[in-house]
Amino acid sequence: MTTPQDATALEKVAGSLTAQTIATTITALASGPLTAMLPILTNALASQRQKQRVEAYLLEVSHILESHEQTLRDLSDAQYKLINEAILASLQTTQAEKLALLRNAVCHSLNMSDVDPQEATLLSRIIRDISVEEAMFVVQNFSYDGVLIAEGPMGEKNVLPVPPKSRDALLVSGLLSLGVLTSGQPTIGQILRFSGIVGKLIVLLRGYDA
Repeated sequence: MTTPQDATALEKVAGSLTAQTIATTITALASGPLTAMLPILTNALASQRQKQRVEAYLLEVSHILESHEQTLRDLSDAQYKLINEAILASLQTTQAEKLALLRNAVCHSLNMSDVDPQEATLLSRIIRDISVEEAMFVVQNFSYDGVLIAEGPMGEKNVLPVPPKSRDALLVSGLLSLGVLTSGQPTIGQILRFSGIVGKLIVLLRGYDA
């Protein structure tokens, strides 16, 4: 769990306009909250790799935010929440591909002036917990009207059939728990729909060229 001290430090990361100002904050946070509670973990090579990944992520995000000074001044509370939550999530992320998604979320939040507080809460929860595979499944299959757990081809038009024992079935189950897919449980015969928040989720996670 992130402490109030971590949250305060991260506000400095998100709000600062110079990379030099955040250098000491990055050093303190890049290894993650667990190593702060269990210092012995710092001896693990995985801890050093995590520190390097998060350090690079925080520096990259800082440079991008630095180039949007006026936009930062005009952020809504909802946009500010999205940015802060994406930065906080990086401390718990060990996968470079997920860090890239979190970077995209920070960058696109700068232009998402139409997001409201409830949407920001839902989107923050999703981007924190969604896996890279789940995110790819959403982006690749959002054009379908629904998803159906089924053994083979079925008569429904523009509905994606997913075999019950497949890897995609596990992804569907995870997306249900996140609220990305809705309408019942992943059982045979039940068509699942993408929720109304998915359009904005895809906007947040899509590629970003700095």
